[in-house]
Amino acid sequence: MISRLHRKFIPWVCAHSIEYWYYYIGALFCLYYLHHFQSVLPGLAKDLGDKVMSDQLKDIELSKFFYLAFAILFFRTFSRLLFFYPARVQQKNLRLEMMQRLEKAMPKTYADFSDGDLFQTLVNDFNRLRGFIGFALLQVGNIIIAAIIFIPKIKEFNEAFLVAFAPLVVCVVLFSILVVVFQPFARKNMDAYAEVQNFVIESYSAKKTIKNFHSENSFYELFRQYSGVELRYFFISSLGRVVSFPLVKLGVGASLIWAALIVKQQGLAGTDLIFFSGFLYLILEPLLFLSWIGIVTSQGYAAWGRIKKLVKSLDQNIQEPWYKKYDNLESLKLPFWGSEVEVNLQPNAWSVIIGDTGSGKSYLIDKVAELLRFNELNYSYIRQEPYLYNDTIGENIFLGVDVSEEKVDLAKKCLREFGLDLLAPTIEEVLNLEVGENGKKVSGGQAKRIALIRSLVSDVDFILWDDPFSSVDLILEQQIINTLKNDPRLKSKTFILTSHRLSTVKACDWVIYIEKGVGIRESGQRKELLEKESLTSEYFKKQMV
Repeated sequence: MISRLHRKFIPWVCAHSIEYWYYYIGALFCLYYLHHFQSVLPGLAKDLGDKVMSDQLKDIELSKFFYLAFAILFFRTFSRLLFFYPARVQQKNLRLEMMQRLEKAMPKTYADFSDGDLFQTLVNDFNRLRGFIGFALLQVGNIIIAAIIFIPKIKEFNEAFLVAFAPLVVCVVLFSILVVVFQPFARKNMDAYAEVQNFVIESYSAKKTIKNFHSENSFYELFRQYSGVELRYFFISSLGRVVSFPLVKLGVGASLIWAALIVKQQGLAGTDLIFFSGFLYLILEPLLFLSWIGIVTSQGYAAWGRIKKLVKSLDQNIQEPWYKKYDNLESLKLPFWGSEVEVNLQPNAWSVIIGDTGSGKSYLIDKVAELLRFNELNYSYIRQEPYLYNDTIGENIFLGVDVSEEKVDLAKKCLREFGLDLLAPTIEEVLNLEVGENGKKVSGGQAKRIALIRSLVSDVDFILWDDPFSSVDLILEQQIINTLKNDPRLKSKTFILTSHRLSTVKACDWVIYIEKGVGIRESGQRKELLEKESLTSEYFKKQMV
């Protein structure tokens, strides 16, 4: 079965209509009866006017109006519901499919998309598709069924009145054309809006590290420029409907005058104009939405184009020359500083990558993670600045895993040994503590330790930590390492760390020493490298100095 996101725009719309055909049959049924009952109103209004003019007020049956009002309200509500609900479901399905693709895709496949671009696609573009599917299909049905029901009714009453609707139809069509002509700027407005969003995201991320943020005029000036571009495109894209909207009022007025002239020429009763104006009002709504069909369709089409651009990027089959399937991972060949290096890892043990700042520790552990992913192995990778969701500590720790009593016990034990039990009076309260967006309610070191615990309780074979203990003191680090080393539940896991601290290296079994611009200078058992003359022991002697 072809996935929804792999279809072209029109085939996707057709497939959606077929998928939810029973909703649309019900919706068209409701639309038919909605317009049927609405078409009775002008005749009742004329009859009411005739009775008022002839002083027959006692013959007026108001109950008919109440019954009609109830029927119109009922069928109008359900016609909208039956059109909008499938659109909402479709939006959910498309978004879930995109999220699954993002989850499975290699990060480098969408590296060219900023956070603002991804947010624009996952939120705004899917919202526009929902608006198109729900609103445009509804109004197309509205116009077709209204024409089928209203035209024969008007023709039966007085065929000359049909011509009087011409000014309204012409003005609405002109209005719609002007709106569509200006719509290409809507795509540019959407792109500019994504740039504004991305700038806001980046600026407030930068605020965490740039302490003089509020004194940096460049931030304000740049934001003003981005906002100005977005506002300019918004203004131009809206100009069509703003400038042309008076055309609709002109059309209504011209049609009423034309109908009044027909009444006068044919010597008809004044209440016949009430009949005409009733249908004029009923026809105005679906006709007026003709332009909005063009708007939401063009916005939906533009949104689909942006979505397909991301899908195409995610579908890239990136095959690096060094990607290979391994029977065992004790010796990996990875690109590093312009050549291929051999990285030896010890299964069910602790390996650590060391080297000076800028030597490529994070890069090398990234490549290890990439190769594990290519080999479809289960691993958990905690970067130097991990992300925490705006939820409780417990929800962040048990993210994506089936919670068992054993995992809860391990998490509680780690919370104590990692020094996080001080966040609340009891461990249960610690688990229920809200961390805020990206852990803003806890310190950076506490956020990192929460992420490390999440890694430990996950169902993985490989645990990759990039400089995990940089934010803790030596005493707490030793306490954490002793806890992990002595827990039998972690004995079967393979740990791969980066560090520049001797205390961390002493806890590991295997050491890989790297050098900037060179690659791997030395690797071997930790005891051998630290206790004998080696590049590793020399590296730490220099640190001591």
